Amino acid sequence: MSLFTAYLEEIEKRKAEGLQPKPIDDAALTAEIIAQIKDLNHAHRAASLDFLIYNTLPGTTGAAGEKAAFLKEIILGAVTVAEISTAFAFELLSHMKGGPSIRVLLDLALGDDADIAGEAAVVLKTQMFLYEADRDRLKAALDAGNAVARDILESYAAAEFFTNLPDVDEEIEVVSYIA
Repeated sequence: MSLFTAYLEEIEKRKAEGLQPKPIDDAALTAEIIAQIKDLNHAHRAASLDFLIYNTLPGTTGAAGEKAAFLKEIILGAVTVAEISTAFAFELLSHMKGGPSIRVLLDLALGDDADIAGEAAVVLKTQMFLYEADRDRLKAALDAGNAVARDILESYAAAEFFTNLPDVDEEIEVVSYIA
């Protein structure tokens, strides 16, 4: 039985218990889902797209690594998926909250394609989950004279990832229940 089939069975069991599907954190399952998306005639292609977009855990999971690498392929034009434009791929990366997505965004921002680098920089400026290795890459690029790296670092120095957040409502109503 494939990992995807097992995942579908688990979804049905959880549905019978009134539970939503578990988020996907497994790299192998995500790789299988991506293979099904690439196969235009696959019976589960539409479901696989939904699972990749909406059910794949962000952060530093194996699934996030597979998803980020796939989105990078789309952005670079190595793979074409009609349902995921370059702009949508960048949007999906922007919601992945660090780890593999930051590595991919840095690859793109520090790459040779100026248009892609600019778009990646815009997304990177909204991210606050940069680790030491990510900062080291930016510093090395800055030291090598990379203007995009300078732009990103100046944005971080100005805390634009925070100051560009939408305003919080003046008043927030909260309802609390005590059990």
